[in-house]
Amino acid sequence: MTPRTALTLAATLLLLSPAACGDSGGSTTDTAESDTTQTDTAEADTTVADTAVADTTAADTTAEDTAEADTGASDVSEDTVDNDLGFTIRYPATHHIDCEDPDPDFPAEDLDEPDADWLCTFDYDGASGHVYVQATPTGCFVTLSSTPVYDDCAGWIALDGTVSPVTDADYDWGGNHHNDTITFTWDGKRFTYDHSSFGWGFRQCQEMDCLVVRDSGGDLIEDGCTKDRTLPAVCRLIGTDGTWGSFEDTFEPCDGDPNYE
Repeated sequence: MTPRTALTLAATLLLLSPAACGDSGGSTTDTAESDTTQTDTAEADTTVADTAVADTTAADTTAEDTAEADTGASDVSEDTVDNDLGFTIRYPATHHIDCEDPDPDFPAEDLDEPDADWLCTFDYDGASGHVYVQATPTGCFVTLSSTPVYDDCAGWIALDGTVSPVTDADYDWGGNHHNDTITFTWDGKRFTYDHSSFGWGFRQCQEMDCLVVRDSGGDLIEDGCTKDRTLPAVCRLIGTDGTWGSFEDTFEPCDGDPNYE
């Protein structure tokens, strides 16, 4: 055998040796390190198992949180109030509102304000039924005190057993005196539920009780909220328990209203 042939055979045997698979050195010491690496791999497998357990715990926590979230959401949007008016009436929820102080002389107070959801009778031009408005508080402004703002509103009208959406529904708290109003557009006209009587200091003393009607451009068609109350209405606030008062018309002039002196 020539020296070149002997060298070639030795190199071939070295490459085929199991100790050299994936190994840059091929020494006995390296093989021991490889065994240690295998032990580390076993420990890593244990870590993976631990991670799987942790993942299971995290999943359990997530499921619990989701269940709580679902319960909260169902109180507002999934569970509805039984009624014979045809509406899908939600249970009003209460929202925490952070108010900023624009004036140190009139400190703002944060509000825990419920949704202002209303049911009102509707009688105009031969159409008779009810209007349902949902108003969700989204913020507040501060003048003499913190006052809620409702920029998230929707409304529907029920006539002869048919419920249809109205557009541009809005609820206005009515400033510090709480002279509130509801407005919406239907059949090309703009309707406003308002008050026909104001007492001492121009303050309303009862829920909205009449309608004002304007055309699509805002021009007045009929003011039913004068002293004559030509377009009477009954509005009832829905409580957080899903109840509201009777639609019996119990209107009375407010004490101190100069129109009734």
